[in-house]
Amino acid sequence: MIPYQAVIQQLEKQLSGAKNAGNDQQIREALSAIRALCDVVLDSPSNTPTITPPSKHLPQMLVSEMKPSSLSTSKIEEDGANGDSIFDF
Repeated sequence: MIPYQAVIQQLEKQLSGAKNAGNDQQIREALSAIRALCDVVLDSPSNTPTITPPSKHLPQMLVSEMKPSSLSTSKIEEDGANGDSIFDF
């Protein structure tokens, strides 16, 4: 849920933009943004906004140590192969 204060700040920003707009199109865009901000707050399921702290948990993929690839560390020996290149047959 977005805190009310953050929404109010954005409403003030959009209202200022509407007041300083040079043409009708800019005014309509600012008023549409104001309507959307109001809808976000009024259509929320709960009446009390909650602030969720950012998670300090990193996904396991980012934290895990890098393991060498099995393809680059082990050599496959085959009968009839005549070299290390994949193009040698």
